[in-house]
Amino acid sequence: MLKKPSDKNRSLRAADAVTEDQADRLASQLADKPYGDEKRQEEPLEKLARTSISLPEALLRQCEDTALSNKRNGIEPKNVSALIRAALEKYLKINK
Repeated sequence: MLKKPSDKNRSLRAADAVTEDQADRLASQLADKPYGDEKRQEEPLEKLARTSISLPEALLRQCEDTALSNKRNGIEPKNVSALIRAALEKYLKINK
């Protein structure tokens, strides 16, 4: 069944009733929400610095697979950066 032009205009008017301020508030509320019941992690005490590294493709894929598996199982580290950070910290601790 097709809607009459007057019905279509009614639905558009309802969307126009949302103010820009209301939309901004909703976006701010939803922007940093964690998925599921997890609480948001505390910010690290030390500021993180960005860097680039080169890895063999096979090693990078293995890191990505491990991070994805960890994420699905709810264990840390859940991303490649955190995985590499943990490995470097362990390596540096062992070699002191």
